[in-house]
Amino acid sequence: MSKGIFSLIAGVLRAGRYWPLIAVICYGLVLFVGLYGYLVWDTTGVILGTAALFFTASFNTSGRGSIRYFFIALASLLLYLLIPAKTFLCISCLCGCLFMIETFYGRMNFLPVLVLVMMSPLFEYAMNVFSFPIRLALTGWAGSIIRITGQEVSVQGNMITCNGNEFSVDPACMGLQMMVTASLCGMILIGFYQQQYKKALGIWLVLSILAGMILMNVASNLLRIIFLVYLNIMPSTVMHDVTGILCLVLYVIVPLLFLIQWMVRKYGKPVQVHRKRYVLRSAVKLFLLNLLLPAGLLIVFIINKSKEVDQQVLSNVPAMPGYTVQSLPGNIIRLNNDTLLVYIKHIPASYYTEHNPMICWKGSGYEFYKVEEKLVGGHTIYTALLQQEKDRLYTAWWYDNGLVSTSSQLQWRWDVLLGAHPYSLVNVTASSEHELRLAVNEILNKRRLSVYL
Repeated sequence: MSKGIFSLIAGVLRAGRYWPLIAVICYGLVLFVGLYGYLVWDTTGVILGTAALFFTASFNTSGRGSIRYFFIALASLLLYLLIPAKTFLCISCLCGCLFMIETFYGRMNFLPVLVLVMMSPLFEYAMNVFSFPIRLALTGWAGSIIRITGQEVSVQGNMITCNGNEFSVDPACMGLQMMVTASLCGMILIGFYQQQYKKALGIWLVLSILAGMILMNVASNLLRIIFLVYLNIMPSTVMHDVTGILCLVLYVIVPLLFLIQWMVRKYGKPVQVHRKRYVLRSAVKLFLLNLLLPAGLLIVFIINKSKEVDQQVLSNVPAMPGYTVQSLPGNIIRLNNDTLLVYIKHIPASYYTEHNPMICWKGSGYEFYKVEEKLVGGHTIYTALLQQEKDRLYTAWWYDNGLVSTSSQLQWRWDVLLGAHPYSLVNVTASSEHELRLAVNEILNKRRLSVYL
């Protein structure tokens, strides 16, 4: 009997040597199963981000790794337990991976953390949504500059009409793709020159470089729009894509090559080479922390699966005369009749992402044209023309909490942060511009949707 117990204990101890593999499997399940649909792996950002991690990561191998990422991961996990937003689950999982890496390799520098932020869906969302006012401003600036050359130019929202040809400034021009690509290329260059000169820049210098890169990217996109319109380079052509790549290389990447090299040489601090190497010996504490964290991630994810916002359906939704009312997953209410389609998408808190129409309608195959900010009955809203082949729809959207209506992301988030009633995104779509204008006026002036907000 005692021999059997001894063999069991010995087997458990032998299996304990493989705890890193168990932890990796747990993190892999969370990343590839728990965050499926939230993380997108087959993108340019992931490819460039992987290269950036390789160039930027360095470790102080002479000392034991910190447990700072464990506390961040634990705090994010507790937040996810209270508020089932996948962003918290993602942060907890990534910080857990960083904690495990530091357990074996020593304290890591801060650059890989910036790279992971740039690779995250939250960064992509912010670039796509919050850069929208900049895209509208770029359209106006480009139209004014081209007009100086004597061309016949008119600007309506994100549309430029030049000599009878229409050009749409879409999100790829100043947002998601270009900004993420430029940011990650900048991080690769910083890591490359730091390795070459064996010097490291401080965090404030790195952030200054990234701020300069953003300004270069804005200027690059402005020049890109001007070239496309002035040279009459139409969308869906090879030259349209080539022009974008050339502007990115000439006006962002090339200046960064010289700027980063100069800054690393002049302001970089020499990296100390440590002869002593940290060796993981007494691993009981780290063993427990590195196993409890991924196990907790899996357990909390399973518990919270049914609580996630995209799974929730509102109950007891009141009816509205003249409309068919339906409750959809994601705390969404849909109202429709013969002429109108209305979506009310509840946003639980200021830090949540919302179902932005420019993302949702694109997912349905529609392209956005003539996107502009308008003042309707004292309320500022966005309007746009949706087109899918010959199908044309007119849509408007704004943020509303029953008391305040606004088109500003910053305003509604700040209001909720200060304790205001949560907002909802209201999206109204009609088959004609006249019907849309009448419907929006009635909804805003009579507050017809207040019962759902």
